[in-house]
Amino acid sequence: MTVLTEDVGRKTECPDCGHIFEIKKAEIKLEIPEEILPEDEYGLKDVSQDHDEARRKMGQNIMSQAEREIKEQAERKDLNKKTQGAFEERRPRDLQIEGDEHEPKPRESLTPEDYQPRADLVDFPLTFTPKELGRDVMLFSDVGLLMRWVFLSIFAAVTLYFTINAIYYGSQESQNIVTYLSTFMYTVLSVVLGAGTLAFLGSYFLFLVMTVSSGLDEWEWPELGIFDRVMEALFMIVAMSITLVPFGIMITIDKSLAWPLLLVPGIAFPIVYLAMLDQGTILAPWSGTIMASLFQIPIKWLMFFGATIGLLALCSLLGYGIFAMAGIERLAYIALPGGVLLVGYFLAYAIWLGRLSWEIAELNSEYREEDTSSKASSSS
Repeated sequence: MTVLTEDVGRKTECPDCGHIFEIKKAEIKLEIPEEILPEDEYGLKDVSQDHDEARRKMGQNIMSQAEREIKEQAERKDLNKKTQGAFEERRPRDLQIEGDEHEPKPRESLTPEDYQPRADLVDFPLTFTPKELGRDVMLFSDVGLLMRWVFLSIFAAVTLYFTINAIYYGSQESQNIVTYLSTFMYTVLSVVLGAGTLAFLGSYFLFLVMTVSSGLDEWEWPELGIFDRVMEALFMIVAMSITLVPFGIMITIDKSLAWPLLLVPGIAFPIVYLAMLDQGTILAPWSGTIMASLFQIPIKWLMFFGATIGLLALCSLLGYGIFAMAGIERLAYIALPGGVLLVGYFLAYAIWLGRLSWEIAELNSEYREEDTSSKASSSS
């Protein structure tokens, strides 16, 4: 119901219910805000007496922050008035100035004095005790390593399938257009897939050797691009190529004398590979440290050669036995076990080579500590 302004003070009847009532004048209440008293230089009043808890806390925080800023500005030195002449002697950067006396003070080291860089590392000695063999099994149970083993085994199996087929069709006595095309196709596919598989295998091989030799127990597999993986795989590719040179030369002269030379890569590959890692480049396959270790820890080297050659012989016998029982007709079924054996051998080889590298690093660190102690005693 609406009424007019001139009806204020009169009695009227409600058209709906018939009730008679008097129209009264409405009272308007205005809320006058509290006056802000500029009690300090910021124009903020004391909020300790405010009844609103949230507003009181916010005001207290603002006031405390303002007081801190005023205190910092008062204690801060006016650096604009202190200039240094162009020919004034400059103080070394490794000295700190304290107070007005300008007394030099050596800069504090960021590294604690009791810091041991190898304190969080673990030992990886090259011993084939049940304990260390169990640790190798635990290393193989790493999820990242298992995933990469499966991934590489599939590609290695396909590469083996294409390679064996290329050799089989290429060695047929009666050649025709079908055998020529099959040989060419399988050769191209084996080269392309083999190059990709070798790039990833060489990268993982380098990672295992470096990680184990450094004493790292927890592995963080890096995600690298294909170019970086090829660069890392070059260490293994170049080392294998160098050590296979005698076999490649002899097989063109006399095949019967060439097969015994396959022992040369088994002996020379770890020496060349570790030498290139020690020098940090594939252009220097020689290292005095690695060559000296052959005479300093010969037992470790003999253990490594015996273990790797024995494992290679075992994997070769298993692969040959599977192939002999299945035949070329079932090559598609036996290629996957062959890929698993091939990749597994290289991964185990990398772990043992990393253990051997750890032994060499420990030997060199002991020699450095002895040299340091002898120099300290002679100087004193």
